[in-house]
Amino acid sequence: MTNILQQPLVIELLHTPLLWATLTIGAFIIGQRLYHLLGNSAFLPPILTGIILVSVVLEVTGISFDTYMKGGQFLHLMLGPVVVMLAVPLYQFIHVMRKEWLRISLAISLGSIATVGTAVAMTHYWIGIPAITTTMATKSVTTPVAVTLSEQLGGIGALASAFVIVTGVFGALIVPPLLKLTRLDAPKAVGLSLGVCAHAIGTGRALELGNEQAAYAAMAMSLTATLHAVALPWLM
Repeated sequence: MTNILQQPLVIELLHTPLLWATLTIGAFIIGQRLYHLLGNSAFLPPILTGIILVSVVLEVTGISFDTYMKGGQFLHLMLGPVVVMLAVPLYQFIHVMRKEWLRISLAISLGSIATVGTAVAMTHYWIGIPAITTTMATKSVTTPVAVTLSEQLGGIGALASAFVIVTGVFGALIVPPLLKLTRLDAPKAVGLSLGVCAHAIGTGRALELGNEQAAYAAMAMSLTATLHAVALPWLM
């Protein structure tokens, strides 16, 4: 295996940006297929499978993250437009949301304070490293916002991405059954909770649950990201 990776043609191929962009898309497609085969199990969302597959390939080939990102950056640039596209389900319920703007604003604000405050306090108490504590504060917003915000605040961009993914996976896994257990599983409540606590991954889960959940999740995710981007630089 080592001899094959040392061949000049293979080395040149491994340093081709298009290879890593294609590999990332392929890994996600495999993750999506596996996700459907397992009955849409929240334990193994496509993004988690994709990350594991890409990480294994990078470890085996010995390719650095900087080399990978020469191709990965093309997909990274698309994260923003993809988030904007979530306005489609939001538009379908905007007339109802206008009548509930106060309750929605309070839910998102209090939810953001609770999730950020708890995470930051626990990280400060158990780890006590300022850069990690600062990075943890950005865990509940979408990846593009989290990375940028974390770096502006003196955190670690790469670690912010990891925190965001872990938060999203666990949020999408725990929120729906927890709300069902407590009989607070109205579509609006589920959507808002997934959007605030689990950002894009949670919104993806909400899309599977129904249009109303997706609309409220998309709106909560967008407003949470905006609130954090405005408030965190003043608070941290």
